This record gives sequence, C-alpha cells and structure tokens, in this order.
Amino acid sequence: MPKVNSYLYPEYSLQGSLDIIRKIYDNFAGEVSRAGLASIMSMSERGGAFTDRLASFKIWNLLEGKSKLKITSYGINIITSYSPDLVIKDIILGVPLFNQIATRVDRLGGHYTKEQIKIIICDITGASIDDHDKKLNHIYTIFHQISRYVSSKNNLENSNHSKTDAKKLKIQFDDFIIESELNISNIDTALVSLWSKRSELEINSSKSQPSPLEILIRNK
Repeated sequence: MPKVNSYLYPEYSLQGSLDIIRKIYDNFAGEVSRAGLASIMSMSERGGAFTDRLASFKIWNLLEGKSKLKITSYGINIITSYSPDLVIKDIILGVPLFNQIATRVDRLGGHYTKEQIKIIICDITGASIDDHDKKLNHIYTIFHQISRYVSSKNNLENSNHSKTDAKKLKIQFDDFIIESELNISNIDTALVSLWSKRSELEINSSKSQPSPLEILIRNK
C-alpha cells in the first residue's frame, strides 16, 4: 500500500473511486469479485496498479472483503444520500494522514499553498521533502481535490440543515443505512438493495421461500 513512512494514503482520488463504486452498486448490487473489479477498471488482477487501486478503495473505506468485495456502509450512504457531504467528510477524516492535515489547515483558517501542505506532511510523517517530493506532490493533489469537504464545517452543516424539510427514504440494516430523498428512482434503488439483502439472508439460512412478488405473480 502507498505510504509515507508509516502513514498510508490513497493513490487514487476519492471522486474516481466513487465513480467505480457507483458502477458496482448499479450493476452488481454492491458486491463484486476481485476479477470483476479488475474487469470494470480494465486492469489486470495480478498487476501492481490493481493492487494500489484496490488499496485506495479500502483506505477510503469504500470497499471491504478479500475474494469478494462489498461496498461499505459509508459507500452506500454516499451513493444513496440526498446530502452526502457529511458522510464524505467522515471518510476523509477517517484517513489518519488527511485528518491531521485538515486539522493543521483549519489552524491556518482554511487557506494554504502547495508548499505549506508539503511541509505539513513532512512534519506529520517525519519524511524528507528531498526524498519524497514526488509522493508529496501527489498527496497534495489528492488532498486539494477533497479539501472543500473538510475545510469549512459550518458550510457543510448549513447545507445539510437546508434540506431537512425534504421527504426522506430511510432503510437501516446492521451493516449499512440507506438514506436518500424520497422519489421513484431512489425507491427502485432501495428495492434492489433489499432484494440483495434478502438473497444474502436466504443463502446464509439455507432456506428458500417464495417472495411476496413471486406469490403475486403465481396468483395472477
């Protein structure tokens, strides 16, 4: 996994990772094999680039598992939420390096330069700028793309509160929550998730029983 000394960081951007997560959610009900993920990204499963890309999904806390990869509750919430910014903020701050960078940037009033971020990273990790300049530039690019989510807590909270009057759809399991605006598209998405959960429970219990939909079709 990519790291600066002991600090892991995602090699790939959050937005690019979310684009792939949405494909897994929409086309494979939120779960895919390693080979399937490699195929989605047009990569070799055995290549180093695939290993780094998979590590990024896990560092972002968007995928979990080994042979079978499943979208995490954070990933589901980001995809289905009518206001995902606070969830995105949580996963960014869940990366220890970005958490500490964001804390330092807040002390600067939310304003920073590229050189400041590189020095901050070196202070946090104990790395040398001369030895890690390429990595530091890359980490700066990744952080700069996501900094708007963590640089102004009040703006995010105000944006969230402004939508509290909207009608919401909420479905909660032990391992994830679906919370989104109530509309036909999101109802269809929720039904796909419920059907996937039903299939999972049916497999785990080794018992098969007809669904209400199947009963309705039979009785037509």
